[in-house]
Amino acid sequence: MKAGLYPKIAADGIRKNGRLYVPYIGTCILMISVFYIMHLLGFSDIFDKYIDSTTAKEMMRFGTYVMAVFGMIFLFYTQSALIKGRLKEFGLYSVLGMNRRNIGKIVFFENAITWLISMAGGLFVGIGLSKLAELGYSKLIAVEVSYKFNLSFSSIITTVIVYSIIFFLIFLNAVRQVRFASTINLINADKAGEKPPKANWIVGILGFIILASGYYIAIKIKQPLAALMWFFIAVILTIIGTYLVLIAGSVLLCRILQKNKKYYYKTNHFVSVSSMAYRMKRNGASLASICILLTMILVTISSTAALYLNREQTLRNHYPNEINVTAKDDGFVENYKERVSKMENAVNKCALENGAAISDPMAFSSYGLNGYYDNDDTVVIDADPYSTLASTLDWDRVVQVCFFDLETYNRLNGKNETLTDGKILLGFDGNIRVGDKLTVGKKTFDVEKKVNYKDGKMKNAVGTSSVSTVVLIVNDLNETVAEYKDSKDRNGDPMLSWLWNYNFDTGLSGKDQIDLRSKIGDAIKNELNDPDFIRYYSFSREAERADFVSTFGGLFFLGILLSLIFLVSCVLIIYYKQISEGFEDQSRFGIMQKVGMTKENIKKSINSQMLTVFLIPIAFACLHLAVVLPIIHKLLLLFGHNNMPLLIGCAGVCVLICGIFYAVIYKLTSNAYYKIVS
Repeated sequence: MKAGLYPKIAADGIRKNGRLYVPYIGTCILMISVFYIMHLLGFSDIFDKYIDSTTAKEMMRFGTYVMAVFGMIFLFYTQSALIKGRLKEFGLYSVLGMNRRNIGKIVFFENAITWLISMAGGLFVGIGLSKLAELGYSKLIAVEVSYKFNLSFSSIITTVIVYSIIFFLIFLNAVRQVRFASTINLINADKAGEKPPKANWIVGILGFIILASGYYIAIKIKQPLAALMWFFIAVILTIIGTYLVLIAGSVLLCRILQKNKKYYYKTNHFVSVSSMAYRMKRNGASLASICILLTMILVTISSTAALYLNREQTLRNHYPNEINVTAKDDGFVENYKERVSKMENAVNKCALENGAAISDPMAFSSYGLNGYYDNDDTVVIDADPYSTLASTLDWDRVVQVCFFDLETYNRLNGKNETLTDGKILLGFDGNIRVGDKLTVGKKTFDVEKKVNYKDGKMKNAVGTSSVSTVVLIVNDLNETVAEYKDSKDRNGDPMLSWLWNYNFDTGLSGKDQIDLRSKIGDAIKNELNDPDFIRYYSFSREAERADFVSTFGGLFFLGILLSLIFLVSCVLIIYYKQISEGFEDQSRFGIMQKVGMTKENIKKSINSQMLTVFLIPIAFACLHLAVVLPIIHKLLLLFGHNNMPLLIGCAGVCVLICGIFYAVIYKLTSNAYYKIVS
């Protein structure tokens, strides 16, 4: 054959199958352009001139890797659906004398043409929109906007290399599909029905058990650290369970509808149910894929939007005052009051010398240690709790124990509590239940009263922890914790740690606050003159704001881009599902029209099928979102976000917007299906 014949046949095949290729190429262009933009924002030097831009760049670098992996997986999926629509055509080529090698050449040139158009279009769109993306990203992470156009040749080269590899792998997969199919199977590919999967009750019950296990983990987890460890296990179980339940459920649903004579033997239901039953297994798999993508969209946007919108409150949770000074030491600090006095004097002197008017001060000392919850009245501290519980992953049992003296508690919370000698006030949260006594290590404390330590400034002193917290308020701090001064972890380091915090407002401008923060460290160092005590830090809320905005803005921007890709992928799955099923049902509806079925009946039948099929994924996605919101909330606690109502509100808005968009997709794809079958 002439050398130019294969490219001509390939180009002609793409043109004649534009209904299949145009959405596929459009998706490739979108994914390539987004990959280029993410690589540009993450790996170029656009943001290098800004302080605290490292986190923002890391967000985009992570997104670049996600796009590469997801792009490969999804393009494999869509190309498989696309090539299936061409199998009959390849079968005709085989009948006309072409062997598998000749057909492979046609597939190669089709893939090459698609690669060329997609790469050129993707880079063109990516480069064209990169400035707009950069401006939007700069706005979200609150850095100065630059109107200089940036073109990164390294990003172009990386994009070409990554997606060239993906297209090559796609080509190999397409050749595999064609090479191992017989001519008869190729010709009859669009008529190959499916048998209902065997033992569907077993599949359904197994899927329900797996799905329920994922739900149970999501609901059971009490603490953020445990949520971090179990989250991906819950996600995997939910995905597997969703596929099995919907595959088996589609079979069961069709059988139930067919047995319901009043429903089944109606013009607008008979054909639609029969069509669904014809492709039971594939229906379930497609619906599960759509459901998982919708869930990913809802979870991604809800969580990142909540983080971004709550960024100021999260910043204030971490840094309750304009200036926050901290000192730490490991083990027992016998003369801590003397050190505290020196440090407070040094900080106050430095602040006054720099024009600060100290207001709303909050100073405290405390001790802390970690253990694990053994039973209702015992916290074990004999070993490193993280290594002890690692084998069982029972992270909900990890406990943070904090010791405060009574004077500090009364001062911070505006109380006037008193304590009997040898007794304690007890506060706790998380997965803790305590009676009248509490044993910490080998020492047992009598509880005089249980208090809510979060009803004043003590909540800032304790802070937000990723594990359960127990707060012991005692008369004499050093006398109480002396019991634990010899406790060591598995590395031989003291388990006891001492903490001092001094926070206050200044009335200074943001720049002056940042300047004061940098001077406080030197003032403490000069005052203490103690080379063995060097772990002291000073923070300015204003200085840390840039990092918070950069982190949460970067996550939100990344969430928007990834959700856009997930949404387009979801649309494409639905579109190919409708197009492929439309061609499969075309002959059946043709026969039905010959025996008296009108176009109005066809429309009613299509609407019945679409509503039955389309409501399942969005309903399951909303159910998944409702179940995982608690574990998402606990994961956001690791960032300092503790606003559940805002998270629920963001989730509700996302469901509403996604539902409207989903309805539009339903309308468009049902029209495309109707045009094919009628």
